Amino acid sequence: MPEETRDEEARDWFQDPPPRRVGALALITRGTQVLMVSRPYRAAVSEWGLPGGSAAANELPRRALSRLLAERLTLRATAGRMVIVDHVPEQPGQHREGTNYVYRVDIPDDVEPAVTKAGGLGEARWVERANVGDLAVDHALRRIEHCLLGVPLYSDDLAA
Repeated sequence: MPEETRDEEARDWFQDPPPRRVGALALITRGTQVLMVSRPYRAAVSEWGLPGGSAAANELPRRALSRLLAERLTLRATAGRMVIVDHVPEQPGQHREGTNYVYRVDIPDDVEPAVTKAGGLGEARWVERANVGDLAVDHALRRIEHCLLGVPLYSDDLAA
């Protein structure tokens, strides 16, 4: 038996789990439009996607989302109904494996997101649902398409 297999068998998965990222994302719509953000740091994967980001250690995804929306877009909002749980496989050199919790978020019609310098985003843009594919690609596009279906879904096959 290879040594790495023995090491994995002896591993205490509760005390030493594999590293995984927990993300919290927002589906924010206004009429027929979806709020999308550009993430220059994600250009190798899909620069455009839903607003949000990674939860800090011991931070609940819902609270992380409220914090991230405030820090990155000056939005004071609370995560609403969960829309999708999305598994993201690791892409070595780009990002670790993770799970994203996508929540419906409502903001008043007279409130506009404002990208902050500290948030790492390029811009925020309202995009017609029919044009989401002009900006988002691959996994990010499939995630948004599933969210817009409005049916709760656990999606472990979005990467396919």
